[in-house]
Amino acid sequence: MAGRINLPELAAAAGLELSGVTAAAPLNHLTARLLKRSNEGRVTPFEEKDPARRIAPDHLLPGCRSIVAVGLPYPAGPDEPPLAGEAGPRGLVARCARGLDYHRLLEQKGESLARLLKKELAAPLRYRVLCDRSPLVERELARQAGLGRIGENCTLITPAHGSFVALGTILLDRPLEEDAPQPEGCTGCGRCRAACPSGALIAPYTLDYSRCLSYWTQASGIVPAAMRPLFGARLYGCDCCQEVCPLNGAPRHAANNNARSALFLPGAPPLLPLLRLSRKEFAATIGRSAAGWRGKTTIQRNAVIALGNSGDPVAVPELARLLEADPRPVIRLHSAWALGQIQDRAARRHLENCLRREDNPLVKEEARHALAGE
Repeated sequence: MAGRINLPELAAAAGLELSGVTAAAPLNHLTARLLKRSNEGRVTPFEEKDPARRIAPDHLLPGCRSIVAVGLPYPAGPDEPPLAGEAGPRGLVARCARGLDYHRLLEQKGESLARLLKKELAAPLRYRVLCDRSPLVERELARQAGLGRIGENCTLITPAHGSFVALGTILLDRPLEEDAPQPEGCTGCGRCRAACPSGALIAPYTLDYSRCLSYWTQASGIVPAAMRPLFGARLYGCDCCQEVCPLNGAPRHAANNNARSALFLPGAPPLLPLLRLSRKEFAATIGRSAAGWRGKTTIQRNAVIALGNSGDPVAVPELARLLEADPRPVIRLHSAWALGQIQDRAARRHLENCLRREDNPLVKEEARHALAGE
């Protein structure tokens, strides 16, 4: 028999505004869709490749009987004006990464909720708290648990906070009373597809990750040349398809994290200082945000691309320093490209010097293309 509890009250006590319960039955209705994604090559390197593991909670908690889906509004407010003295080109950070790492927050609050559930049920309880690192299709579980509906941009849209919400799940070996699921689908207006800068939303509810800017800001290594101009100023993530959604409205945010002091990676950080961050400085700032998992090199690579897209000659000395002295080929390569986008005399001189001294063939080739204006 399913246990009766006041889940919203317990979730609020744990600091979780959104919560709901769904059954732990396999998500068999997703099998065909997941197989189609796999056959079309649309499974990202960050995802579980085996569809069977994506639909069966029992793989993660043997004897799983119910699933509590939880949501946490992004812990940062909208863009803030720069402080006095913050000059030069600025980057752009998706809302999910502007505060403390939501993975840590959700895991901590999920553990608190699980302990409260165990106390309320007054019985032995096995559970597992998961956030983002789970192979399960969290958005569908959240929809079934009544948290929101899935939009054509493939995000979960909640009534109170739109899609600016981080999701997690708590697997339980006890049955709980289930919540009513939200209906499938959104307004069908198509604004998200029209707004996508790279055409990654190739059809309603269909994302081609190989075109997605959010994916490429997180992928390590060399960014395809065709994608780099589309980055604009992006350092991490992309909110375009969410910002135009009529169901999003003006998102509210967690009130206790809106102070600038809590923004370890603000919405529009100056780019040039990011290129000189030490490992210790990175760990104490960006490393504490949701962007930190990608590491210093990937964020700095993105900053280099953003500087190239800015076209601002003020970036030339710093890009030249990286091209000449940085030990990481991936940073030198993108610095060559960025200098090619600025194309002033100083930038060309540094690219010509690169051809004479650089021993990495990929970096040299990038410098040639940059000088040729390609």
